[in-house]
Amino acid sequence: MRLLRRVTPLGWALLLLTAAAAPAQEERLEPARFLIEAITIEGPKEAAANIVRAETLLQEGRSYTETELRQAVDRVQRLPFVLYATFALRKGSERGAYELAVQVQTARWFFFDQWNRGFYLQEPLSVNPGNPDSLGGFSQDFQAGVGGFVGARLFVGRSGVVFAALDLLQGPQIGFTRYDLFRRGILLSAGVSQPVQAEVLPLALDPTFAAWDFQSSTKLSLGTSIPLGGRQSVQVSLSERRGEPASRSSVLLSFPFTFPAQFTDEGEVTYRTAEAKWVYDTSDDPLLPTRGTSLSAGIETAHFRGEGLRPSFSPSFEPPLPDFESEQAVLAFSAIRHWSLTPRQTVSATGRASMGQSNVKGLVLGETVLPVKETLNYAGGSLGLQHSLVLKRSREPGDVSDLRLETGVEAGAERTSPDLGPGLLQRFSASVGIVFRNQWGRVRAILTYLDLRGEEP
Repeated sequence: MRLLRRVTPLGWALLLLTAAAAPAQEERLEPARFLIEAITIEGPKEAAANIVRAETLLQEGRSYTETELRQAVDRVQRLPFVLYATFALRKGSERGAYELAVQVQTARWFFFDQWNRGFYLQEPLSVNPGNPDSLGGFSQDFQAGVGGFVGARLFVGRSGVVFAALDLLQGPQIGFTRYDLFRRGILLSAGVSQPVQAEVLPLALDPTFAAWDFQSSTKLSLGTSIPLGGRQSVQVSLSERRGEPASRSSVLLSFPFTFPAQFTDEGEVTYRTAEAKWVYDTSDDPLLPTRGTSLSAGIETAHFRGEGLRPSFSPSFEPPLPDFESEQAVLAFSAIRHWSLTPRQTVSATGRASMGQSNVKGLVLGETVLPVKETLNYAGGSLGLQHSLVLKRSREPGDVSDLRLETGVEAGAERTSPDLGPGLLQRFSASVGIVFRNQWGRVRAILTYLDLRGEEP
């Protein structure tokens, strides 16, 4: 009682205001929830609609906030065959209940991706102008190339997709993707292709930074994505490429490593990769994102083996070169953040860091061969910044298209210890390009300045 008497009138007023404001503040902090009694997918046919419904990860009869509903639509829009998705809440059969209507614009069954790329090279490189990670034998200051693929998809069963494509770099390919496996939103995909481009091995696998070409090869790939919630998932991917060796060449022509470059077709080359990672993704589009964040962390492993390698300039060479075998295990972390500055402008920042170890055996360095296994420590990282400007956009029914001007810069470095090749491998690129996308596919015209170099020998 004495304590209550000591409270002044002003104190009583403040206490009353605080008590009155507390429930109102709690009410403001608690987001509104909507009871979804039905989910309707408008636009695609039955099989595609089943996939869209499963990708929302929503259940009829449960309540969701507006943020959760928007995240569900973003997941839908990240599907490879979806161009644009929106949602609307309609009155349900009883008071306080709603029908969630998801409107979806899908791509056509026939699709294409065509690119036109030009590279200005600061250092002489052996790269393909259409793909800077493949061998092409070009070393001039400027190179240009065109390429791409055409393909088709067919929805089968309750939630399956069969696709086939012809790619200038990946060759003919066919695959199958099963969505909503076990009715748990799990994705499972499998594919086979006959790629024609060379493999530029990771620096930890071949520390000389070389490209291995194949006379003929077949690549098998498997992948799965298991959702952990509205924004998170675990993704696992496996691949194996097996074929006959053709050549091995240094990408950096300023480092003329004198190893045999041409092989006979008597040997066999096998390249296996595996990746398991945790993914957090709130981006709104897989190809042309305008907002959101993508984070990933996981382990990447790879194994490369060349057996029976025999130089073509000396077919009778006995014995053949020692089998080259290397394997790596790398922890990798990546982050992408998209900021929507205006309705037509987006800035994106990217970053990646990786570290791990590799074992190399039978590596040819000039006249020297590493007959015993060598253990290497690896570290690398990169940072990038991109800007996109929407020049034209259409979201009319049957006419979904985007025309964007994209610019960007990226810098990165990586090395192995001990150093068996170019030392610190540094990369800087700056690009500008026009990208057009509609229901049928995508067309890109990109000009890139590329500076890829190692430490001076």
